[in-house]
Amino acid sequence: MTLLGGRQPDIKQVAVVTRNPKFNKLLGSILADWKFFVVEDPSAAKVVFAERGMELPPRVGEVVWLTPMPLTEGRFLAPPISLSRLYHLLESQFFSTPRRHIRLAMDLAIALEIGEARLESRLLSLSGRGGRIACAQEIPRGRSLHLHVALAGRTQSLAAEVIYSVPAGDAQISSQPQVGVLFKAFSNQQFEMLRNFIEKTCIERACAREGIALHDPCLSWLDVPADPWSATG
Repeated sequence: MTLLGGRQPDIKQVAVVTRNPKFNKLLGSILADWKFFVVEDPSAAKVVFAERGMELPPRVGEVVWLTPMPLTEGRFLAPPISLSRLYHLLESQFFSTPRRHIRLAMDLAIALEIGEARLESRLLSLSGRGGRIACAQEIPRGRSLHLHVALAGRTQSLAAEVIYSVPAGDAQISSQPQVGVLFKAFSNQQFEMLRNFIEKTCIERACAREGIALHDPCLSWLDVPADPWSATG
């Protein structure tokens, strides 16, 4: 795994097989946004998400059944499906050191407070535990800072520590220095709020790409947080 998160797993082919074509498109779009390669032929996939009762080819990879009834054998996810559980399951299947938290790609103006200085920067990715930032100057590893960012209409002030630093020119597709930060003094409630925001944004982006209304019945398959800033979802 590189500092910027570029990893080389096996071919990350997945398939979605349910009786609901809209949900197949929706979940496929979310998986593609996470850099998994969605295929139509289940026999070509390493992981198949299949509605319980659907007929599958005799030779398929790991099957994860989508069913409200617990299974005594095999993997399953019960609707409404938690995106965080889904993400961790996929990471565990494809990577020897799986990530635990969804990373949301973005390009958002933020402000960093470093001591008495204030530095205008851009947030490039966000997870429930940290983020990656492009900034005008290099910030050394171990430096403490505060990140001020507006998410879903709420301004958040997050204490963080730099855990890696990439000099200008070394970062992919960026001439600016980049840093990875880990949020500090972070409560479980703050983590759940960020996780709600990330999951809801993943779903809303997929709906926009696929032309699916946010009130479409196919969303009942997913656990959609009603309010990103409600710790209870």
